[in-house]
Amino acid sequence: MLGRIKDNSILFHRGIVGNDDDGTPLLINEKGEGYRVNDTAISLWNMCNGITFQEFVYEVLRISNDDESNVKQSLLKMLRQLKKASVIEIKKLKENPVISF
Repeated sequence: MLGRIKDNSILFHRGIVGNDDDGTPLLINEKGEGYRVNDTAISLWNMCNGITFQEFVYEVLRISNDDESNVKQSLLKMLRQLKKASVIEIKKLKENPVISF
């Protein structure tokens, strides 16, 4: 899933937020590995609470001056890094079967 994040992929944050000795924010995965990040990364990580990638893009576009294509590419890059660090999980949305009567 690392290379293919679809618009309907669901994003979940994993781990916890902490601080380094000097106060730098950390994202800490479930193995206890900490990654130094900035406040923007923490805010974006917090948004990954069960929303789809497309909803995530729209939320960021509301506060951004950039166009959708640039925002989407930046977010994809960031999500891949956070996924590699095991601080987010990306799940494929399951399609509901069609029920006919």
